[in-house]
Parts: sequence; C-alpha cells; structure tokens
Amino acid sequence: MLKQAMSIITIILILTIIGCKDDPASSTDDMTESTTEYKTETFIFSSNGTDINGKISLPDPTEANSNLPAIYLIDFKERAAVATDEFKRVRDAVNEITGFDALVVTLEEHLDIHSQPEDFQEFYTIFKDLASYVDNNYTNNTSRTFIARGGEAGLVLMTLFLEDSETSVFDNFIATDSPIRFNSPIRELIGSGEFPQEKGNKKLHFSFSDSNDFNSCDNMISEINEAEYTWLQFESNQYSGSYTTTYPAAFKAGIKFIFSK
Repeated sequence: MLKQAMSIITIILILTIIGCKDDPASSTDDMTESTTEYKTETFIFSSNGTDINGKISLPDPTEANSNLPAIYLIDFKERAAVATDEFKRVRDAVNEITGFDALVVTLEEHLDIHSQPEDFQEFYTIFKDLASYVDNNYTNNTSRTFIARGGEAGLVLMTLFLEDSETSVFDNFIATDSPIRFNSPIRELIGSGEFPQEKGNKKLHFSFSDSNDFNSCDNMISEINEAEYTWLQFESNQYSGSYTTTYPAAFKAGIKFIFSK
C-alpha cells in the first residue's frame, strides 16, 4: 500500500515538472521571440526591355508593409566562395532592431557573375529598375539601402560615388569586403573628385575582414575620412576572420548603423 502511494506521488511530481517546462510564462525564449511573420514573394520586372525575376521578403499580412523602407541586396556568385544565405542574413539583421522593419529585396536568380568595375552601369540600371517596381507595387517609403559583400560591395561603393545627384535612387550603403579591383578605382575617384558632389544626405557603413587586402581597405577608409564629405555619415569596421564567415556580423552592424535611432 505504501509502495503504491509513493508511486502515485512520484508520478504527480513528474507531471508537475513537465507542466512547468511547457508553461509559456516560464519560458524566457518565448518572451523574446518576434511575433511578426514574413513571406517571400517573387515578381517580374522589366529592365532595358528584358524581363527579370525579383524576390522580396515582407511582413504578412501584406498591408503592413505599405510604408516600410526597402533594403536591396546585390548577390552574385563569386569564384572563391558562394554564400547562399545572404538574403536570410539581411532579414535576420533587420529583425534584431527592436521596433523596426523593412522590405528585403533581391534578384531571384543567384547569377553566376564575377563582377568587375566596368559592369557598374549595367547592374546599377537593373537595380534602379527593380527599385522603381518595388516603389510602385510594395511601399510608399522612399528610403532605399544598397547592401552587398565581396565584388558586389564594390558595385555598391561605385553607386555611392557615381550615382547622378538629381536622380539618386539609394540613400544608404552597406559594403563589406570589396576587393582591391574595386577599391583602387574608387580611391582614384576620391582623389580626383571627378564625381557628382551634390549628394543630399547619405550613410555608408564599410567593413572588411582579415582575409582582405588590409592596405587597400585601410587607405580607402582614411581617404574617405580625410575628405570630410558634408553629405556623408560614415562608419567603418574591421573583422577578424575570413570574408566567407564575417559578412553576417557586417550586415548586422551596417543595418544597425543605418536604421537605429
């Protein structure tokens, strides 16, 4: 009889412990999770007479996104390493800012392109037309951020300096680990001053990892700082490790710099 009573008490204690673990009020993880749900849509836009597939991450329901800023990720395949999660990493970085949200936009296809400085105008035009489509169909907010790593980060930097002042599309720029093949002509632009100077208000977050050319990146940072552009808010970081692993932290730091109040 005593043994049976002890067994019953043991079962009650086990059930009580399990119940406490399942209780939402006792879970710190549940208290910090975002309740916003997101969906990804694909669409077709036109650029230079060619139909191109785009992709966008936005809050669900769609009505919630009508006045959100847009972040445009330029993401191609690189010869040395391919990261297939950059779109998700940008969305994760947005979600880390309390009380903030944004549309995340890119091309649907992961293009097999080793970008070069001479490609600038071609891909700038594509993303300008992509932004126009998003403006017309998804948001009334005119804040647009251009973000990339590697060679595509070089295209982001070239956009900052070469974009026409009167028809400027992008306000904010996040570039991590642009290679020397882009840094050298950008430094020449900075030195010559031969680019549109009336820029309005721009923000740039530039970063690089240990695997990049230190002198190329550090000299470019110094030259931007020394130029003291009145139109530019500038922040830079260096990360320990390889460019294949540091870009998530760079994306988070850049988005925080651009959007945190």
